[in-house]
Amino acid sequence: MEIKSFIYGDNYIELSANTYLIIDDKDCVLVDPGKEDPQIVEFIKENSLNLKGILLTHGHFDHMRGIIAFECPVYIHKDDVKLLNNPHLNCSDRFSRKNVSIDVTPIEVEDGMEINLLSKPIKVIHTPYHTMGSVCYYIPEEKILFSGDTLFKDAMGRSDFVTSDPSLIKPSLAKLGSLPDDVILYPGHGDLTSIGYERKQNPFVKR
Repeated sequence: MEIKSFIYGDNYIELSANTYLIIDDKDCVLVDPGKEDPQIVEFIKENSLNLKGILLTHGHFDHMRGIIAFECPVYIHKDDVKLLNNPHLNCSDRFSRKNVSIDVTPIEVEDGMEINLLSKPIKVIHTPYHTMGSVCYYIPEEKILFSGDTLFKDAMGRSDFVTSDPSLIKPSLAKLGSLPDDVILYPGHGDLTSIGYERKQNPFVKR
């Protein structure tokens, strides 16, 4: 498998999450399309890729706004479905230049579920606290994890939004801290890291 990253930085006006394309031969899966980016559409087209689905780590606008550019199944945890078409819950009424409301009927995921869109299964790890439906997507055979806003390099996601629950931070991060050290972490914002690095350096993950 190959991971193609689309990184947008921390520009407040164009606030968007890191977006990742998981490529498996000619099939691919898109993780957190935070905005409508023609680069992604062109990359898929130019490489004759078959987009099998979109995986959302949670329902905040900066992680899902770009799904309208594609026609494929959208996967999100059942507890965050309501965020897709609610600008207050998805925080676009607070942080975006316009309210975001996406009309889509997604496939609901839950903890421990395996998504079989590529040659290797993608495991769902439910990590509520940033939002109640926050999840990470883990491909054990590739030792890669897409953590959304649950865990960043040297940091963690905020827990002061309308659908946050800070009381769930510790058990959620403990799930990730139990993964092997050599798992590479692709976060929703910022730089790549590893579980081993975070276990040693990140005060929120240290045992």
